[in-house]
Amino acid sequence: MNVVVFGATGSTGRLVAESALSAGHVVTAFVRDIKRMPLTHPKLRIVKGDAMDPASVASAVRGMDAVICTLGAIPQAKDDRGRRQPGVPVCSVGTMNILAAMPRGRGRLIVESSVSVGESYRTGSFGAGFLVKLALKEVMADKEKQEAAVRESDCDWTIVRPATLTFKPARGNLKAGTDLRWNITSTATRADVAEYLVKILDDPATFRKAITVRN
Repeated sequence: MNVVVFGATGSTGRLVAESALSAGHVVTAFVRDIKRMPLTHPKLRIVKGDAMDPASVASAVRGMDAVICTLGAIPQAKDDRGRRQPGVPVCSVGTMNILAAMPRGRGRLIVESSVSVGESYRTGSFGAGFLVKLALKEVMADKEKQEAAVRESDCDWTIVRPATLTFKPARGNLKAGTDLRWNITSTATRADVAEYLVKILDDPATFRKAITVRN
């Protein structure tokens, strides 16, 4: 597949690009700063752009078989914290720009969201959904708008909602489900989540579903 990854210099996005390349896909990495993309590969193309700019998004999406969106406004890696964009609706606006760029709103789209968003608010044990939204009010509100836009589209979408992401090595035991229970201490390694996002690219069983994942 020809796959474009948005947020490809983020902590999860880089791993998604690596995983997609390892799986034999042709990858376009959409980045704000080319210098922050350390990967090199014969099947990798790096495109500079801003997800908030519809024109640059449209150019990157053109000709793609699938889109993986790992956009985020609050990078966690120490080296990335200076790039945080508090109050900027990167997830919702960026995803709306992606959807507008997809031919007639159709095609394959995988979006990384978060637990506590949508139905997963209710599957969080002991008020976990409330606590996450309380701690990350603006971020979660942006992701709610992001998910709403995806659900209203005609594309073959999948929303993936990881528990708290960690930088630990892949564990290979990721659990996934539309009604999967989680709690405030639940985690998911970025490596496992990245592999999952790539693995479901051509899995119709995941189309038009919002899936919670955790280790």
